[in-house]
Amino acid sequence: MRRLAIFSMLAAALAVWHCPHVFAEATAEQHQQAAELEKSLKGLPALLRGKKIDEASELVEHAKETLSALSSSEAKDDLGPAIAQLQKKIAAAERMLEKAEKSKTAKPRTPPRKRPSKSDKKPADEPAKSDAVSFTKDIAPIFTGKCAGCHIRQSKGGFSLATFAGLKKGSESGTVFSPGKGEGSRLVEVLANGDMPRGGGPLPPDQIALISRWIDQGAKFDGKSEADPLAAAPTPTGTPAAAVQFTRASGSESVQFVRDLAPRIVSTCIDCHGGMQPAGRLNLTTFAGLLRGGDSGPIVTPGKPEDSLLIKKLKGTAGQQMPLRKPPLEDALIQKFFTWIAEGAKFDWADTNETLDWAVRVTVASKMSHDELAAMRAGLAEKNWRLGNPDSKPETIVDEHFILVGNLSPTRMNELAERARQAQAKVAKALQAPSDEPLMKGKLTLFAFRRHFDYTEFGTMVERRELPTDWRGHWRYTVVDCYGCVMAPDDDKGIAATLAEDFAGAYIESQGKMPRWFAEGAARAIASRLSPKDALVKQWDEQVKQAVAAGRTADEFLKAGEVVSGDGAALSYGFLKPIAGRMPKLLALLRDVHDGADFDRAFERHLGGDPASLAAAWLQREAYRRN
Repeated sequence: MRRLAIFSMLAAALAVWHCPHVFAEATAEQHQQAAELEKSLKGLPALLRGKKIDEASELVEHAKETLSALSSSEAKDDLGPAIAQLQKKIAAAERMLEKAEKSKTAKPRTPPRKRPSKSDKKPADEPAKSDAVSFTKDIAPIFTGKCAGCHIRQSKGGFSLATFAGLKKGSESGTVFSPGKGEGSRLVEVLANGDMPRGGGPLPPDQIALISRWIDQGAKFDGKSEADPLAAAPTPTGTPAAAVQFTRASGSESVQFVRDLAPRIVSTCIDCHGGMQPAGRLNLTTFAGLLRGGDSGPIVTPGKPEDSLLIKKLKGTAGQQMPLRKPPLEDALIQKFFTWIAEGAKFDWADTNETLDWAVRVTVASKMSHDELAAMRAGLAEKNWRLGNPDSKPETIVDEHFILVGNLSPTRMNELAERARQAQAKVAKALQAPSDEPLMKGKLTLFAFRRHFDYTEFGTMVERRELPTDWRGHWRYTVVDCYGCVMAPDDDKGIAATLAEDFAGAYIESQGKMPRWFAEGAARAIASRLSPKDALVKQWDEQVKQAVAAGRTADEFLKAGEVVSGDGAALSYGFLKPIAGRMPKLLALLRDVHDGADFDRAFERHLGGDPASLAAAWLQREAYRRN
C-alpha cells in the first residue's frame, strides 16, 4: 500500500495540472526507431548530390510513414521531443527533395556567347566583388540571430560561435567546414537537413545557400580579430533582428510563467500549436515561439493585456475561442494570464528556447520530496538503461544514497556497490555535507558498464552525443535526473577516482547555478585528493602538463559552456586542484551559491580574484615552472 501511495503521488505530480490524456512510456524499440530514422535522414544530402532522386524520395516517404506511426502511438507524449525534432528534419528533407526535383526537370538555358572584355577578366577562383560574401556583414548576423542561445551564450556539443575562432575550431567531433567546399561541409549539412538550429524554425534556404557560398569562396574572415565577440557583428540593413526580446522575471511577480501558466499550455495547447506544422504557425513549445507569435502577429503585448490577442482568444472576443474543440479555460486561469501580461509578460526561466515541457518537469521535480524524487529517478534509470542497452538486462542494487544499475556479474556488482559506499562517505566528509540529510535529494543513479561499447551506446542513445574515447566515466545533474556513469572492468583501475568524481560533481552542481567548468574541475580536484594514487588521477595530471605545454589558454574551459572536455577539462582540473586544497574557502563559496549568490561574485569574494585573472596567473606560473 505504501508503494502504491508513493506512485499515486508521483502520477499526480507529473500529470502537470489538468493533463487531458494518460502518459504512456515509449518502448526501447520505439526509441530505437526514432534514432535510426534520424540517422537515415542524415544520408539524404549525399543521395541528392549523387542525383539519386528516386532513392531520396523513397527515404523521405519511409521517414514520413515511420513518423506517422510514432506520432499516433500511445507513447507519443514520451516521444514528444524526438517526434518534434524529426518533424522538423523531415520538413527540411521535403524542401531539399522538392528543390532537387525542380532542378532535375528544369530545362538548362544556354546563355548567348559573348567575347569577354578586358574588364571582365579575373582569376578563375576569385568571385566578382558584387558576389563576394562578407562574414561580418552577411554570415555573423545569421549566427547571432539564430544560434545565440545554444552556441554563443553556451557551447552545446562543445561548439562555440562566440567568436570566429570558435567557429573555425569546430565541435568535439572536429571542424564543421572545409574552405572551398560548402556543399560537403558538416555545417551546411546540419542546416540543410534541419538538424540545426534547434529550439526554433529552420534557416531559410537563401541563408543556407549564402553560408555555403561563403565557404565556397574560402570561408574568409573580414573582421578585425578572430577573437572578437561575434555578437558585436552588425545586422544587415533592412533585416530585422531575429533574436527574441524578453524581460527576465525578478521573482516578485504575483504570477510566474513556468510555475503558473506553462503547465496548462503544455497539457492543453501543444497538440495544435506544436510540431512540424503548428496551427496558425504559432508554436508554443517554447517561450521564444510564444513571443514570436504566428500568422496573426504577436499574441502578447507586455503591459497591455486588453490589447493582447492571447487574452482575446482565451475569452472568445476575437474569432474562435481557444483552446479549439476543448472546454474553455477557467476564469481564474484566464485572469492569471491577464495578470502575467499586465506585469510585463516576464519569463522565469534561463533559456527562452528551452521546451516548456522540460521547464515544467524540472519545476515539478524541484518540489518533490526526497522519496518521491528517488522513486521517479529509479523509473528514469530503468528507462535510460533500456534505451542505451536494450539487449542487456541489468542488475540493480538499491542503497541508501544511490541506485546502482549495470550489466556486470552479481559478484562484481556487489563489489562496485561497496566501492561506491566508500566513495560516497569520503566525498560527504570532505564536502562537510549534513550528516542527517541525504548527500543528494533523490539519490544518485550509478550506471556501470562492462564494455566500452555499452558506455558509448549509452552516450549516443540517451545523451545524443559521442562520448570522448578516453573517458572512463562522467556525471550529469539536471534536477529531474542525477546520474554517474562508470566503466567497470574486472580490475579496479580508475574506479575509486571515477566514483568520487561522480558523487562530488553531482553534489557540487546540485548546490546552485554555476558554470560547468567549475563543477567539472572541482569534482576532479576533490577526487584527486581522496584517491591520490589512483591511476586515473595520474592520467589527469599528465593531461594538465600536456595542455600547458601546448600553450592552451584559460578560454579552453572558461568559455566552454555546458560541455567541458579534452584540454578544457584538464586545465579546469589543474586550475582548481590547488584551490581545493583550501577547502574552507571552497565550501564557503558553495554555501553562498546555495543561498542564491552570484557565482562570479562569490568566487571573487572567497578566492581573492575573478576566475579569468586567477586562471591566467595560474597558467603563467605553470608554464614558467615546467620550463
